Amino acid sequence: MGLWLVLLLTACGGPGEGGRFEIERVDSRWANGTLEVNLEQSLELSREARNALDHGVALTVEVELILRNAGSQTRVGNGLWSYEIRYLPLSQYYQVTELDREAVLTFPRLRHALAELSRLRLELETGALPAGDYELLARSNLDKNRMPPPMRLPATFSARWLHESTWTAWPMAIHPPG
Repeated sequence: MGLWLVLLLTACGGPGEGGRFEIERVDSRWANGTLEVNLEQSLELSREARNALDHGVALTVEVELILRNAGSQTRVGNGLWSYEIRYLPLSQYYQVTELDREAVLTFPRLRHALAELSRLRLELETGALPAGDYELLARSNLDKNRMPPPMRLPATFSARWLHESTWTAWPMAIHPPG
């Protein structure tokens, strides 16, 4: 029991030592069964995350959207987008891969890679929706399940690996055709 307590306390850092992920703005437009979303976020990695990245550990940033009816809170659509950041030591470049489309971009600095992820254009297929008021919920986080298995447990319990925004809600309206 004592050994587990020591390991747990060692793995956990103090508050404020993690990275900072924050959704700053979401603009959306619905037309013909598709919600077009422009999302602006701020992504800052902790020292531990940057160190892991520089030592060959790929990190995956996830962005999740949920569209729901504002009155009934019924979910009418949701989507998840994953972006992998990887350091390429031979070229000393950073690579960002959109995992769903396998689109790959390369950057000379980590800050450039994070800047690319700070403004995203996303499309969410919703099908036909009745006119009315809706809420678009958004959040981003570092996907710890895609980390190498030996890192998952420490990353789960350490404040230094806390990289997630809070859910933010953005109002939107779908107007009747006319």
